[in-house]
Amino acid sequence: MATTVVGNLVLALVYFASAQLSLTAATEHRLVSSIWPPAGIALFALLRFGLWYWPGVAVAAFATNSLSGVASFGSLVIGLGNALEGVVGAYLVRRALGQRRTLSHVRDVVALMVLGGTVATVIVPTIGVATLIAGGLTTLASMKALWLVWWTGEAVGVFAVTPFLLLWSTPEMPLPPRRWRWVEAATLFLALGLLTDYLFSGLGALVFAIYPLALVIGWRHGPRAAATATVVVMLIASLRTLSGYGPFTTFTPTGNLFALQFFLALLAVKSLLFAAARTESRYSETRLAASEARYRMLAQKLPDGAVVLYDRALTLLLVEGPAVGNAGFVREELVGRRIHEIFDAVHADALGTPFRAAFDGLEVEFEFSYNHRLYLVRVLPAADADGGETLGMALALDITERELAQREIAENRAQLQQLSRLLLTAQEDERRHVAREVHDELGQALTAVKIGLSQAFTRGPRRSSLDSERRVRATTALLDRAIESVQRIVLRLRPGVLDNLGLVAALEHEVQRFHETTDIAVTLTLPPETSAAPIDGTQSTVLYRTLQEALTNVVRHAQARRVDVSLSVSATDVTLQVEDDGIGIADEQLRKPRSMGLLGMRERAASCGGRVEISRRASGGTCVRLRVPRLDAIRRASA
Repeated sequence: MATTVVGNLVLALVYFASAQLSLTAATEHRLVSSIWPPAGIALFALLRFGLWYWPGVAVAAFATNSLSGVASFGSLVIGLGNALEGVVGAYLVRRALGQRRTLSHVRDVVALMVLGGTVATVIVPTIGVATLIAGGLTTLASMKALWLVWWTGEAVGVFAVTPFLLLWSTPEMPLPPRRWRWVEAATLFLALGLLTDYLFSGLGALVFAIYPLALVIGWRHGPRAAATATVVVMLIASLRTLSGYGPFTTFTPTGNLFALQFFLALLAVKSLLFAAARTESRYSETRLAASEARYRMLAQKLPDGAVVLYDRALTLLLVEGPAVGNAGFVREELVGRRIHEIFDAVHADALGTPFRAAFDGLEVEFEFSYNHRLYLVRVLPAADADGGETLGMALALDITERELAQREIAENRAQLQQLSRLLLTAQEDERRHVAREVHDELGQALTAVKIGLSQAFTRGPRRSSLDSERRVRATTALLDRAIESVQRIVLRLRPGVLDNLGLVAALEHEVQRFHETTDIAVTLTLPPETSAAPIDGTQSTVLYRTLQEALTNVVRHAQARRVDVSLSVSATDVTLQVEDDGIGIADEQLRKPRSMGLLGMRERAASCGGRVEISRRASGGTCVRLRVPRLDAIRRASA
């Protein structure tokens, strides 16, 4: 409460002092001045500190009018009118500006000028002229001119003083840093003061040359500088005009006042609007730059993504992210172009519908395929530089590798299931084959041996020793064939040469057997380093079985006349390579192997940390290459 009382007292003193100073330019009844700064001071105080400061305005206005020769009742009415004008103006401007008091937007300046400086200021002239007519202090004939000059004086006071006080009492948006800013500002204001004084001293026809310089000050240094420039011109122009100089001294006193007021009002409006437009543009640029920086940072955090901002016309405003280059685009060539100018009709339509959904406040997620790449795109509304929901934002993530990985996992799972089925089938086939061989060969041979031995030990009266010897020899031959069958079955199940003589001997044996059974030319290359390479039993089995399967496929499918087998050793791995000159493996089999042999080779290689590669040779034929790591290289890596 005490603060409000003190504030009202200070406001009343400031209002009264500025009113007395302004009345030095009064032309009629010591009430109508060319400029009425108290109106601007009152509006500023009520805007800045609250409507409870209206008593200070009323008291000061009452005192001012009483000292100007107006009756007490008339002074009271006019004083209350001044307070009402301030309250109405402050209320209207507050409703329009909200919490902002910076006048950094064009709409803020327009609200202050129209509501506070044009609409609200009709209150005092209307009440004042009516009071003067009622008190006999003016005539109906001069009412119109008096009202117009009074109103424009009030308006100019608001146009010039209120923005000046508001802008200097609130923080201003920082201007872009520049060297010598204060030197430039001081130079411009000095030039403005000298030019105004010079033009109002004699060259009245060129007085409007002040406008461009004032606009430059507002453009370069913002609304605060523009308001200050208006006050500087107002002071110099008023002093020169009161001294009888300048272009506004050739008419009647009332006409001179109106011309000066029009000049100053136009200067204030143009300067502040121009400066506010520039500040608004700079503010939008700053906000847009900050938004772009955030979006670029977001895009950089997406290793396979991109961020796109676009307007309602689907024109790209910002494009950022590694996925842009991966799609075959250049970022600088996309900005400013519409989607239908970038993509063909099919792809543009696929993007256009979900992109437009952002302006309906919707979020849409979809997959988009382009240039052999697959993208997961999420579209959502985004705020522009002024905080309005007028832009769309699309976040695109390249999921090609992920999709391929998922497909590969699915294919591998299917291959494993197929391999499991094939293994079970192969196991049953092998058991059936072994059972058939045991039954057909060993069973028959052993049965024949049993019969032969029984007959040999049964000596009949007519059986000679020569006949018994013949039967024993036949039985021995049957035993030899049975032993060969056992060896053949065991060799197919697990070659003894691999366990007894090692990998090299097993490979030589298999190659020799292949040549003898198929009559296909085959070569085997074994470097001397092979014997020094430590290979455990598992790796030896994998290498041997891979050779077996590769040679089996040559016989079944290749139609080859020659096979080259080589075993090489490097510092890190052992490589087995089997090449033929046949018709070559089909591409479909390379992409999706379904045979037990190919799947088995790959699974065996993976079991010992190796890898098998099957390819079609350019000159014809198939190449099977198996690499398994050397044991000593594995030990060195783990040490």
